[in-house]
Amino acid sequence: MAILNFNPMAYLKYFTLNSPMIIGAFIVLSSAFNQDIKGILFMAGAAIIMFLGKFFSSSLGRKVPKNADLAACNMFSDSGWGYEYSAPAPNALFLSFTACYLIFGMAAHNNFNWVLLGSLLVIVIVNAFFRVKLLNCGMPIDILFGWAFGIIGGVIWYGIMTAIESKYDGAVSLTYFGDSDGGNKCKITNKKFRCKKL
Repeated sequence: MAILNFNPMAYLKYFTLNSPMIIGAFIVLSSAFNQDIKGILFMAGAAIIMFLGKFFSSSLGRKVPKNADLAACNMFSDSGWGYEYSAPAPNALFLSFTACYLIFGMAAHNNFNWVLLGSLLVIVIVNAFFRVKLLNCGMPIDILFGWAFGIIGGVIWYGIMTAIESKYDGAVSLTYFGDSDGGNKCKITNKKFRCKKL
């Protein structure tokens, strides 16, 4: 009978390097469980910023180092962004977009989830370290490009979502950490109460 060898570093590497896929899947599934579209809209923004990152990668022209572990740097294709071009770093872009989008939601609603905030920041930093030092997927400047693109994308997407929320006077909840609890929202119009299910 084989005994499983517990190697904490292997699990840390696996989770950290696959964190964009794990986080993306969790956000979509949480939307399904909560019966809202927050996760779908978040992933739409992430898909747009990732598409723009892929577009800009060939324009920046930063090549992946020769000693890179190409199979781990880009698990989905054998050409293009993450395989041939290293900036903006794809994982850094997605993770910084995620962190920025969620942190802005926490700050805007003054509803800080300190465990999530700390976890996101640790994942962003550890992922960058592993991708630069262990896998040689790029240089630190590639990670910085990814973080910059992700932060800009997160700010813009969060602004778009809050603009839509304010257009509907808070009747729809599209961002995380808001006051929406799935209950009824009521207001007085012409001395009558009107309630809507959120």
